[in-house]
Amino acid sequence: MKRLILSMFFVIYFISYSFAEMPIKFFKGEINIKLEKNYVHVQGLYFFENKSNFEIDVIMVYQFPINSNHLYPEKINVLDPINHIDLTKKKNGIEWVLHFEPNSVETVFVEYKQKINNKSAVYILDKLWKEKINKLQFIIEAPLEFKELSISMEPDSVRTEEDKQFYYITRRYFLPKEDLKISWQW
Repeated sequence: MKRLILSMFFVIYFISYSFAEMPIKFFKGEINIKLEKNYVHVQGLYFFENKSNFEIDVIMVYQFPINSNHLYPEKINVLDPINHIDLTKKKNGIEWVLHFEPNSVETVFVEYKQKINNKSAVYILDKLWKEKINKLQFIIEAPLEFKELSISMEPDSVRTEEDKQFYYITRRYFLPKEDLKISWQW
């Protein structure tokens, strides 16, 4: 069986090299962002498709916002339901190899908890994608005590439950042009 080795970079939150030129397509993401006073907790489920008749190993690079407001995450998990993932920590993110069988779909769960020093958080959306994502969903959870919450993408709906507020954002056939930015007061 032929084996094709490709290197791409999944720069979160995703790809710095265009999947438009490659047989691998990032087609769906489900991201939960939980805001706390001094932390942001992100859980993302990412779906990729290998449209080729070859086995492919892809180097995935997932970046975090690292700056004076966002410290390097204290907790990072990467899970693949089928394969064991050995991740390597880098200066601004993590890296691992994802194996694709021919004409297959792979899912990866990424979770991290990051200390923040300000009343704002950023989720990186790569500006270099050349192919639209079929569906990208965000659920943002914030305590009710967070006032004047501002999100750079307009929520489709908002729901209040007990002492939390949930913001729902869904984009279809979406080509990100900027990062998701959230700020608030308390």
